[in-house]
Amino acid sequence: MRLNLMIRKVIKNIKYHITNVRWEIAGLLRDCKNHLQQPVNEFSLQGYEIIQNFLDQDECDRLIELANHYLRDQSYLIYGNCYLVCRNAVQEVDSKVQQLMNVQEVDTQLSQLFHSHKIEELFEQRIGQKLRLKTISIQVDNLDTESKRGFHNDNITPPGFKAFIYLNDVADYGDGPYTIIPGSHRHTFRKIINHLYNRLITVLSRRKNYPVGDMRLFYSDKQSVSIFGKAGTLILSNQQLAHKGWQKHDQNKRYVLVCYLKLEKFDNGELFNLGQKAILQTA
Repeated sequence: MRLNLMIRKVIKNIKYHITNVRWEIAGLLRDCKNHLQQPVNEFSLQGYEIIQNFLDQDECDRLIELANHYLRDQSYLIYGNCYLVCRNAVQEVDSKVQQLMNVQEVDTQLSQLFHSHKIEELFEQRIGQKLRLKTISIQVDNLDTESKRGFHNDNITPPGFKAFIYLNDVADYGDGPYTIIPGSHRHTFRKIINHLYNRLITVLSRRKNYPVGDMRLFYSDKQSVSIFGKAGTLILSNQQLAHKGWQKHDQNKRYVLVCYLKLEKFDNGELFNLGQKAILQTA
């Protein structure tokens, strides 16, 4: 009886993963077609673009002060939909990261940026499609040489987009530069193989937490570009790129303003709630 129950659970689990794999492959093939239809430019081909001096030094310093004002050792609700999430409360990787989510709700100037459509227009000019800015956060990467996540996509399909703005200088590897594999957002079949591999190890190891988006195969640091820049440097990024924070972050804490965007046609209108379960755990 117990053996039959176990077999049924295994079969149910396998069917679940097969269903999701089919959906993921269909989505990735659709995304591939979408990439080929975009205007040809640096961003659409490489998956990222760097814009210098997007913010001035005074504004960067002000935002660092704002972040420091709200930083705590534990996740907590700040005001409205704004909250601090300490990643160590919700995941094992990137455990030294803290983020002020929906920070536009507690800062007038960031609220103005959020409603200005300025960030969306930068992407729309490059890909020819409408996007929706979902939230602005300030991410604080504390020194970490042990728990940094390897190359990954933020989500499997459809693609998400981020605008990263360095708030302090990122001049060396020890400052934790954003690191990418140029053009990898177009590597459809490599992504499919990685996702099949992730599903397989999840089934075989009976893991409850599926490592969504991990790019364990085909990519290495030799192929990568680490992006260095002064405070105020803006990085436009397609989050289907294989990307990561540099794993030997051992010199200076990194502050980054992060804008999260979705393609308008895939936006369901829900509030952005990354890491919000950490708030519920401490409530």
